Amino acid sequence: MIKQETITVNGRTLVKTYSDSGKYIIQNETGVKYSEAVDVPNKYTYKESEEDIETEKELENITLEQTKA
Repeated sequence: MIKQETITVNGRTLVKTYSDSGKYIIQNETGVKYSEAVDVPNKYTYKESEEDIETEKELENITLEQTKA
C-alpha cells in the first residue's frame, strides 16, 4: 500500500511517498519508477507497482552470478 509522510527539510515541508509492501512506486504523471520519492506537497501522485524493490544483498548475488558465467 502507498504511504505518505509529511517531513520538514531545511524548513521546507515535503511529502515522502513509499510502499509499505516493499514494492516500487510509479509516478503517474511520468511513469518513472522509484523505491521512494520526496516531493513538494500536491505535486505528484503515485501508484504501487507489482515489482519488489531489490535489496543490496539481492543485487550483490546477481553481480556474483554474472561474474561466474
